[in-house]
Amino acid sequence: MKFQIGNYTITIERKALEDEELPQEVQEALQTLAKYGYTPPPSEKKLESAKRAREALQARTKEKIENAINLLKLEGKEITPYAVAKVAKISYNTAKKYLKG
Repeated sequence: MKFQIGNYTITIERKALEDEELPQEVQEALQTLAKYGYTPPPSEKKLESAKRAREALQARTKEKIENAINLLKLEGKEITPYAVAKVAKISYNTAKKYLKG
């Protein structure tokens, strides 16, 4: 029996198991691999790119929140997560998360 994972080809011979059947878990795993295939983990380059994108988005969000807080202070309004979210045009949960920290 042969199957491929990434760049590797794995061959399992029944003789290697002394004429016994493959364990049920191994058979199920092989069937799942055959059905859905294998997706390799993301490369370091993709991980770094995702990290940079996430940091840029967080920086923009922090800037929006700071601007919203300054605007609310100028208007003399109370600074709440709801008010910040409305002024900054971000979600309530995001405003609440950033105001905690």
